Amino acid sequence: MRNRDERISPPEKIKRVFEGEPESLKKVPKAKRGPLAAAVTLRLSHLFSRWLERNVDSHWHGSAPQLMLLAILGRHKSLTMGEAAELLDVTPRAITRLVDSLEKEDMVLRQASPLDKRVYIISISPKAEELAKQLMPKHEKMMSQLFSVFTEEEMLEYLRLTSKLAEHIKKDLNK
Repeated sequence: MRNRDERISPPEKIKRVFEGEPESLKKVPKAKRGPLAAAVTLRLSHLFSRWLERNVDSHWHGSAPQLMLLAILGRHKSLTMGEAAELLDVTPRAITRLVDSLEKEDMVLRQASPLDKRVYIISISPKAEELAKQLMPKHEKMMSQLFSVFTEEEMLEYLRLTSKLAEHIKKDLNK
């Protein structure tokens, strides 16, 4: 179906489902709810990535995963590369690339563990710590504004359900 601008627009019935209208969602057959949930999750992932690029990248010149790693290191001060990979749910190869890029920018420090030379410990650099002090309040405010669409109860339920799904996916990937 085309609108007056000659753009394809979804039928009203599908649009109401994607907008989360409760009565429309109840009409979706149970066998189709899994695929619908997957489609909504993919849509959210895409939109959230675009939102991050537009809002976070205007203050931060690196990637969102780099910012996440710096936030985690700011909180924990130092971690092994394996611990950081686990917290970010990324592969060892991906954490190595993240640390390499941040190390080049003098944002993280990497040193071999005194207990096991195969293990590397990463920590936030003074330069990154100062940057984090400036950026994190702005970043947290933007995130709070984004999620202000939820009531307190909805926010807790969103966190519970997305965490549950993330753990399920993680277990399935580790089979």
